[in-house]
Amino acid sequence: MIEIFEIPKNLSADIIKFYKRQPCYQLASLEEQRNELRRHVGVYILFYRGKYRLYKHIAEINKEDCNLPIYVGKAVESGRRTGAMRTNTQSLFSRLREHSRSIEQSDGLSIKEFSFKVIAMGRDLITWGEATMIRHFQPTWNQLIDGFGIHDPGKGRYQQRRSVWDILHPGREFTNRLPNLSEVNMEDIEEKIKSSCERFLSLSHGTEE
Repeated sequence: MIEIFEIPKNLSADIIKFYKRQPCYQLASLEEQRNELRRHVGVYILFYRGKYRLYKHIAEINKEDCNLPIYVGKAVESGRRTGAMRTNTQSLFSRLREHSRSIEQSDGLSIKEFSFKVIAMGRDLITWGEATMIRHFQPTWNQLIDGFGIHDPGKGRYQQRRSVWDILHPGREFTNRLPNLSEVNMEDIEEKIKSSCERFLSLSHGTEE
C-alpha cells in the first residue's frame, strides 16, 4: 500500500490567516509600492469595489474592507527559491502592473475601483498558495469569467477564441485579432456570481464547514 504525503490541514488555514492581516492597497497607487513589490514573488489578490452592475454583489461585500477577491494570481521568477529577488522579472509589481494595464484598456472598469493584497513567499510555495486561495475564495475571474490573466499569444497564434472576460470588457489591443466566442449568457453569469457571494457570506458567518 503506497503512503500518500498530504499538506498538513492547518497549513491552508495559516495562509488564509496570513493573507487577512496583510495591508490592502489601492491599485491606482501601485507605483508607490514599486520598490518593495519588485523585490518579491508570491501570490497577489485583487478586489473589486466599483459600480459595474455585474459585480455589484462583490462590490457590496468589499464596501468596507478588502474581503472577497475577484481574482487571484501568482508571480514566479524562475531559478530562484526565495521570496526576495534581485530583478523585477515576474515580480509582484510587474504582474500587478500588467493587470493594471489590462483594466485601464478595458471597457467599463477603472483601476480606481480595485485594491490589492500580496502574499510574498518562497518560490516553491507559490503554486500551492495560489491554488489554496482560489479554492477557498473561488474568485469570479478565476472560476466564472475566464481570460483576465491571458497574454498576447503573439504573431501567427491568433486562432484562439476571445475570452469571456474580453467579451465583457473589450479594449485590450491584442484581442481585436481574436475571433469571438458564441454569445455570453449574462444572466447565467450574474446568477452564479450572486450564488458565489452568498456562499462566501455564509462561510464568513460560520454557517458552512
